[in-house]
This record gives sequence, C-alpha cells and structure tokens, in this order.
Amino acid sequence: MSFRGQPFAFDSPAAAVAALIARAGPTSSARPRELVALDQSAGRILAEDILADRDSPAFDYSAMDGYAVCAADLAPLTGSGAGSTQTGITLPVVAESRIGERPPALLHGSGRPAAVRIATGAPIPPGADSVVRREDVTEHTSTQATEITSIRVTPQATGRIRRGDHVRRRGENAAAGAVVLRRGEVITAAALATLAAVGTTWPAVLARLRVAVITTGDELIPPDQLPSPFQLRNSNASAVRAIIASHTWASVTQVTHIRDDEDLVGALEQACGVADAVVLTGGVSMGHRDPVRAVVEQAGAEILFHGLPQRPGKPMLGGVVHRPGQHTGETLPVFGLPGNPVSAAVTCVRVVLPVLAACAGARRTPPGCLPGLIEVQNTDGRTLDLWWHRLVRLVVEASGPPRAELIDGRGSGDIVAAGMSDGFVEIPPGSAGAVLPFYAWPARAGSPENDVS
Repeated sequence: MSFRGQPFAFDSPAAAVAALIARAGPTSSARPRELVALDQSAGRILAEDILADRDSPAFDYSAMDGYAVCAADLAPLTGSGAGSTQTGITLPVVAESRIGERPPALLHGSGRPAAVRIATGAPIPPGADSVVRREDVTEHTSTQATEITSIRVTPQATGRIRRGDHVRRRGENAAAGAVVLRRGEVITAAALATLAAVGTTWPAVLARLRVAVITTGDELIPPDQLPSPFQLRNSNASAVRAIIASHTWASVTQVTHIRDDEDLVGALEQACGVADAVVLTGGVSMGHRDPVRAVVEQAGAEILFHGLPQRPGKPMLGGVVHRPGQHTGETLPVFGLPGNPVSAAVTCVRVVLPVLAACAGARRTPPGCLPGLIEVQNTDGRTLDLWWHRLVRLVVEASGPPRAELIDGRGSGDIVAAGMSDGFVEIPPGSAGAVLPFYAWPARAGSPENDVS
C-alpha cells in the first residue's frame, strides 16, 4: 500500500499518532501555567502534583450503619458465658457516634462489654475496633420506644466478628503529603472532587493549547452566503473548530480561509508564530492545485507522514515545525487534513485530538479523545485493506447496552450522512468484526474562553 507512489510511513493511524506525540509532545513540559478557581477547572490539565493536606480518611470511621464494638471483649462470649445463648449475644447500647462530631468513648476495660450506635461515616469510638452491621442485630428499645437500649447479635454474626470489620482506617486512602493527583492529568468530575477534598480551591493548570485553523480552496464561501451552483459553504471551519474547542484544554485562537491566489505561506508562518499547533484543511491530495505539502515544507517543517492507510483521510499530512523567533527550539505540530468534510472531521477526531492533548500537557490520552467499544448490529461483511472509518448511529434500547448501526453514506463528501451519525467505528484492514472502537462526535460547545471570538 502506498500514497503518491511512496509506501506509507506508518501502518496505522495509531502509529502515526504515537510518532507525532513523540516529536511534538515533549515541549509541553515548558508550557505556562495559571491558577483557576475550582469550579472553573473541569477539563483543564493539572500543572503540578496535588498533595493530601491531611490523612485520608482523617480518622477511623464506620463503613456500615450498625454498632461499634470491641471484638476482643466479645470473644469470651462466643461460648457459653454470660449474655451468650444459642440465640445470640446481648449488649447494652451506651451511646451514639454521629457524623461530623467527636465520638463518645466505649466502656472499655470495665469488664462490661457494650456497643455504641454508629452511622456510616461516623468516627469509631475509642475502645471499639469493629462494627456489627445493623442487619445482623435485633434492636431493643426503651418502654417509650424512643431509644435503643440494647442489641442482640445474631448467632450467625457472632461467629464472624473480627477486629477491623467494617472499619476504614485513618490514612488508608492516602497519608498526609502523599500525591493524590498527578501533573498532566485532565481534571475530571472525580478529580474535581479530590481537589475539593484536599482543600485545593485554586489549582494550577497548564495554559490552554492555542490552535490555529486554516481552511483552503477557491470553491468555499462562508456559511451565511448564498453559493453559486458550483460553490460550497465552508463546513470544515465550523467542524474542526467545534471538535477542538469541545476540549477545555484547547483554545482555537484563529480561523482563517485562504483562497488559491492568496498567501498561504504567509498565513502558515503567521499561525506558527502565534499558535501552538496548526490545522489546515484541503490541498493535501495529489492534484496540481494541492499546495499544502509544498507550503508546509517551505515553512521548514519536518514531514512525518503524508498519507495514511485509512479511509476516509488517506491523503492526511502530519509534521512538526520549529517555532520561529524567540521560541526557537520549540516544535509544534502541523496537520494537513483532506478537504472533503467527512475526511476532515474523521481525521481531526482520530489523529489530531490525541496529539493536541499531548502537546497541551496531558500525560496520557484523555478519556474524551479515546474510543469506546461497541457492537455493530448490521455488519455487512465488507472489508478493505485499509483502516476503515465508517459512520454509525447509536441504537439505544431500554434493555442492554447501546449498539451501533452502520449508515449508508455516499463517500467522504457526504456531510449529510455525517450529520445524521453519532460518530464512526474503526475497522482494521481485512476485518468485518462486530465489536469495534467507536469515536463519538464531540458535542460540547466551546466556551468563549477556549474559542476564537
């Protein structure tokens, strides 16, 4: 397999992504950082390790609703001692441990075994080391039926009581000073909760990756204009911008359209001077009016690949450029996406996004840039000797997980089919497998802070 008469530089889109990350990703270590409010940090990339400000948990607490007891005090009663019968063990309830309050002390060492009522999350009283679940006891109330005075532990539970049962120990999650979130992690909802739990209200995050988008082609006009019969509205600018800006760690700083008679070299050099990555669409195929490769080379880029074994998007180009001026020594990725709208959207999601995430400082590909596995319910047995990205619509039913349904598109120019799809599946060469990686179209609207004005 080849493109432009040359063998493919990489045998898969994944290999091309890895190569670009290896060449362009390491410069992210020098990226600037900023402090953001906790409630504005979701989706950003941490600029430093986050440490626990105290032990987590900060005290021993109960993992169950029930009764705190001392297992050693109960051990002699598991035979025929006082309070122990074939119907279980009876213990007086002497106090209650409440969430958020200092726990009462259990009567310990007095020779009188007792229990303290306790809720999930409440601190373990001094002198107790185990919790008996509420479902394992029978509760006895006072004559007014307003206060539990004693409990009877069932015979089945009596034989199972061990020191530490249903107790979460202080520091078992993390000791004070331990790393709880690492630099380079994308702040998810769960990470946001961790930040709040350790009191980090203004986390340091890496500055958003600045991305410039350049579309090319004489046939394209703005979407708000009426095209002639042979013109097309520029859908690539909207799609590529939306795909990138849907991720909070990126900022689309400019979107430019360059006609064939305009200065594409100058536009690319200007973009390389102010952005951290550049994405071009159109002009990367084999036609005599496809100037992008020559322009990218003229800008001093190192071409890592031109052509990938994939459909759509076979002519895709990827390279790195050394940033000019005061930033000499830094490199930034440059992508040339095919002009057909489905090709541009697919390659932007499949190849561009994970590379941009690495350049933005992500230490691993964020979940939002990774596929999920999905079953295709209407496989047709067709195969290619390329990596085939086929449009699918999700079928969501009340019973069972979602499945995918292939859409009968009409090629890489069928933007109508793409608009009716939820994303695409990636089919390996020669395969017609039913369970495949699924890439969803990003649907999050970019905020004014991470999109071009």
